[in-house]
Amino acid sequence: MLALREITRDTVNPLIRLKVKDWQQNLVAPNAVTLAQAAYEPGSYVWGLWVEDQPVGLMAMVHPHQAAELDPQDDPDAAFLWRLMIAAEEQGKGYGLAAIEAARAQAHAWGLPRLAATVVDSENSNMAFYEHLGFHQTGKVIDGELHILCNVA
Repeated sequence: MLALREITRDTVNPLIRLKVKDWQQNLVAPNAVTLAQAAYEPGSYVWGLWVEDQPVGLMAMVHPHQAAELDPQDDPDAAFLWRLMIAAEEQGKGYGLAAIEAARAQAHAWGLPRLAATVVDSENSNMAFYEHLGFHQTGKVIDGELHILCNVA
């Protein structure tokens, strides 16, 4: 069963060592970059994704009411799934689905009705994964990526 855990000095290095498949490197930033950026992003939360004692990925979200500022295109009532990374050797085991469900639960716990994310617009995009889970494209493009949204409940 997938568990979200706070990152500690004992768990940070195993999480940094996780990598996606070579052909996915354009889809998500390395975990070290996410961790570095999160330190300077108000309202951001980062969790390690674990199955028992095995790190399998990383997830980062931003609470819109705690963010330093919202861009005009941001939904003030949507938690933002900033990064979702599942390690190459752990893909295809349902951990991505479990992580999305955890993100929805976190948004609900924050009292937010929607979950937003962005997806790289490329041939190897993971858009089909998100659409299968109830996300839809909003028509907005944020930092060159396609904006997607789903209801939490």
